[in-house]
Amino acid sequence: MAQRLATNYAKAYFTMNEEELNRFVALFANEHISVDVKVCDNGDRDVLLTDQNGEIQLTFHRTGNRYSCESSYLIRDLQLANAMRKAMKTFRGHGIVHRIYDGFTVVYHYDEGSVVSIQEVSGDEEVSIFENTNANVARELESLFRQMGSEQEIESIRQETDRWLDLRNWAKRTAPEKVSAIDLRLAALSRRLFQLEA
Repeated sequence: MAQRLATNYAKAYFTMNEEELNRFVALFANEHISVDVKVCDNGDRDVLLTDQNGEIQLTFHRTGNRYSCESSYLIRDLQLANAMRKAMKTFRGHGIVHRIYDGFTVVYHYDEGSVVSIQEVSGDEEVSIFENTNANVARELESLFRQMGSEQEIESIRQETDRWLDLRNWAKRTAPEKVSAIDLRLAALSRRLFQLEA
């Protein structure tokens, strides 16, 4: 069996919340990889992974309560390469990964942590080993389902808003003290409707 010389993450992208980022760091520590985290003044996090061949720095940029990291790096240590593969799967990473062997390279394409295609490249020749056509179909169906769920919620909120507006018109004439509470509910419905339609 051919021995892997290195693993090149030609492109890797992760996005996660703070709790997931803490689990990401713990995954490497549990795999006995030296890991250090530096918190920057602006809230970004630098995750430093060290093996016998050097250090890899992953910078997670903070936007609101989310962290994202887009980078490329070469891993020569098999233990670190295996830990990174687990991280890619567990944290639904996206990427193009080249596993380099003597005389050929195997290229993996990851989407949402799943391998969607594998090619073997040697010289000018490229051979497709695996292609997951179901991955695209599943993503499209999930997206469509989310859109339908949003449309149903929008319709439901519009109907509820109509009921509250009718109640407000009634309250203005017969129970003015209830108008402010009704307005609060209408404002909340309006905010949610705005989020769904954005």
